[in-house]
Amino acid sequence: MRKRYEDLNVLIVDDDEFQVDFVSDLLQELGVKNITTANGGKKGLAEFDRAIAKPDLLLCDIQMPDIDGFEFMSAMGERRFHGGVILMSGQGSRVLHSASLVAQLSRQNFLGNIEKPVSKSDLEAKMTQILDAE
Repeated sequence: MRKRYEDLNVLIVDDDEFQVDFVSDLLQELGVKNITTANGGKKGLAEFDRAIAKPDLLLCDIQMPDIDGFEFMSAMGERRFHGGVILMSGQGSRVLHSASLVAQLSRQNFLGNIEKPVSKSDLEAKMTQILDAE
């Protein structure tokens, strides 16, 4: 059976509380009900490890002070995470491209990059891939 937005478990990892709330609101507008948020990479790893139902989708910032998105993707690879990954950054296309390579190398189900500020249409376009994959 094909998944719908309301069936997805989503983890948002970003050190900027405003971005976490903003992206969470966009997801709710799309119908996502199960959203876990983490302020920073260390808290993101803790949330992931604690979760009984692992996320179907991970939205991760690239530039974070404690554990950056590159390290986070590596840690997800070690945990054999097979859900979808969307990387977010306000740092421009070069950084996003580098991060996408890291995600792919760590065997992630990489759905794409989104430049900040995140738009609902960009988010929906990337998320559709995970629904279609079911």
